[in-house]
Amino acid sequence: MSILENKAIQISIKNLKDKLRHWQFLFFSLAFPIMFTLMFYFMLGHEEDPTGRTGFDYGFAGMIIYAVGIGTMNAAIMFAGEKSSGMLDRLDTMPTGRKNMFIGTLISESLFLMLQILIMFIIGYGILGLYFVNPLALLIGFLITILFGISSVGMGIMIASVSKNVEVANAFSLLVYMVIIFISGSLMPFESPIVYFTPPYWAKQLFLQLTVMGDGFNDNLYSSSLIGAGAEAIPITLLGGLLIIVAYTIIFIILGVLIFQKKTKF
Repeated sequence: MSILENKAIQISIKNLKDKLRHWQFLFFSLAFPIMFTLMFYFMLGHEEDPTGRTGFDYGFAGMIIYAVGIGTMNAAIMFAGEKSSGMLDRLDTMPTGRKNMFIGTLISESLFLMLQILIMFIIGYGILGLYFVNPLALLIGFLITILFGISSVGMGIMIASVSKNVEVANAFSLLVYMVIIFISGSLMPFESPIVYFTPPYWAKQLFLQLTVMGDGFNDNLYSSSLIGAGAEAIPITLLGGLLIIVAYTIIFIILGVLIFQKKTKF
């Protein structure tokens, strides 16, 4: 194992330990998605349509994306904290510098995102008994949400880079995150062309159509989760949607790295 990889892993372990020490933040990061999930379940999870699915079977994809998107705030707060503490300035004097910090944080945040997804899966599919096509489709949906989560971390890095302290990063990331989640139609159907410019829309719609509708990658995406009740097919397949998520992830990570490695004094 190279020195770079070893240092990055050490930083990821340190980050995970910090999360455990600040268990209140960890609790609220998990509690809000769970609270919204249960609330929407009791509102939508009983009346079945002709296919036997409930409103919440369709809506749970949005809950998953909401939970994963919290990675934007987590990453913004963590990077802003390291910047405010002077850690980044100290890393600039080391041979491997900020690259280790970036890779280590990306690893720790990805592991935390996987934990969030697993908890949501247990609640949704294990406890509430929500519908899914088959385990393979659920596995593919799991991987897609991780990919979306990594793009959220990249966005969080960019927000932290332009924030003077943790408080600003927290408020700014919350504002950006909630606006994007709502206009993407993830928490509730939103029929507007603007959804196509938001990463959560593509991740949510892919997850929904793969795991609940049983569509394949050659099938067309729909304009929202109101499939069969107002949503229309768009001229982009699920495979095209997956490529768009990959493109968003690469762009956000590259921009995050460029901004993050820019040695700017605040």
